[in-house]
Amino acid sequence: MNLGTIIIGLVCIVICTLPFVLTSRNKKKKEKQLLNALTDFAKQNNSEITKHEVNQYFAIGLDESKKTISFLRKARESNKFLFVDLNSVKKCEINNINKTLNNNEKIIDKLNLNLSAFNKKEPNITLEFFNADVSFQLANEYDSLERWNTIINNILAETRVGKVA
Repeated sequence: MNLGTIIIGLVCIVICTLPFVLTSRNKKKKEKQLLNALTDFAKQNNSEITKHEVNQYFAIGLDESKKTISFLRKARESNKFLFVDLNSVKKCEINNINKTLNNNEKIIDKLNLNLSAFNKKEPNITLEFFNADVSFQLANEYDSLERWNTIINNILAETRVGKVA
């Protein structure tokens, strides 16, 4: 092989890998921005994020000592923030909203975590993990939804045991 062929080969490799590298960097940068916004929001509510997860369209964080959830849903105009004190939550459930197409095929329209309050006068809180109007394809939102449902229900169970004892 001559030097010209090696240089052309290296240039082709760089050109082919560059989009993947740039996309990965851009994704990490956006996730870091979401996490920073979530952390700032938690601090405004005298909370600290000890466990978190960041996705393209949402970020969720838990303060394990204060038993609070901070949630950020990314939107076009502005981000939607929710702060939840789990001490006031009775139960947490997965809400999978489907849409039926013309050929009777069901597709997922929304994936939510519904948090029901002890006080019936308080409205239920909905944490939206997926919305087909915003994101056209599911990534790992369902796995995240199940993971956070388990985390929150474990905390609720610990809190109930602590109140009974």
